[in-house]
Amino acid sequence: MDLHVTVSASEFDEHYEMALVYCFDQAKNYCFSLTRFPDSEEIEIMVHDQLNHRVNDLRVDLNFNSIDVALSNEVSKNLDGHASYSIVFNPSETDINELDKAFKKIFEGKSGFKNKTTN
Repeated sequence: MDLHVTVSASEFDEHYEMALVYCFDQAKNYCFSLTRFPDSEEIEIMVHDQLNHRVNDLRVDLNFNSIDVALSNEVSKNLDGHASYSIVFNPSETDINELDKAFKKIFEGKSGFKNKTTN
């Protein structure tokens, strides 16, 4: 699924008390987020509006102006059927740094995150 989003990210959001990346495509009225609580081993994926599923790992690539997400078919069936997401945003250096920090926290101890902006 292709999304053109506004994005926010935090390695620890004090209000929600977790690491989060939240993306919203206003034209499609579609949300995509990844979150992880400090005491949890699982990453929570939320799509559309409150369709949630927890996973041990997934693949996320951070590029200069996009986030590419790959889900297994099993996980996509538990959400809304999309196994891949191309999430496009207007980057700034702050956005990339905040996204990198948030993704590193969400994927702490896991292998699915790759920051392709540092190559």
